[in-house]
Amino acid sequence: MRNRCACVAMMVAVVFSAAPVFAADYSFETIVPGGGPPGPDGFFGLGATVTQDTIGATDLQHSMKYDVGVGGFVGARTEIVPATLNNPPGVTAVMFDITFTQTYTDTFANMGVTVFGHALNPGGPGTFGNQVQFFGEYPMAGKAPGTYLNQVIDLGVSVGPYRPGDTFNQIFGPVDPNDLTVASAFQFYINKNVTTPITVYIDNVRFVPEPTSVGLVGLATIVVGAIRPRRR
Repeated sequence: MRNRCACVAMMVAVVFSAAPVFAADYSFETIVPGGGPPGPDGFFGLGATVTQDTIGATDLQHSMKYDVGVGGFVGARTEIVPATLNNPPGVTAVMFDITFTQTYTDTFANMGVTVFGHALNPGGPGTFGNQVQFFGEYPMAGKAPGTYLNQVIDLGVSVGPYRPGDTFNQIFGPVDPNDLTVASAFQFYINKNVTTPITVYIDNVRFVPEPTSVGLVGLATIVVGAIRPRRR
């Protein structure tokens, strides 16, 4: 019985330590044009300065330095879009690592996600670069200096202008005439107090597929089976 309990304890540890592991979609190792001036993985600044750096690198050797001076709403955008940012396979969230070298002491500074896409499905409007900004934001004000791993911005609710109220997976797809066929650009935006600068370092950006819990459910089922008493 003691051995069975030890085995079960080990399996439970596996279940709860088995956080999803996804390959980086952006690791900022290469300087290339991506719709604007050449930058890390094609990212360029809109009201901000985007450069390659080594501070906060958590995947390989480089990170993206995202430097915002005077400005309230700015962006870091690329038109280099991996196949993982689409439906299929479906995306529920954006996961990333972020580093702060000092605390942002003003009242608010939030980072969010905007995805652009083309509506090219049969019977659709045939429009390009439709903008989808998502409600989920990552609050940065007050964060202590350091590196924060596996941070998440949810893509569950669009605030428009395209298809407000819908999820990423409802908006993107290859069949419905009003769905966006393919993602054409990805952007991290920062919304903050206008006069207070902020600098962050981002790395290891991953698009979280749907569903993410199937593997954990399977493991949990195994554990439940293991602790069921044996009939004699």
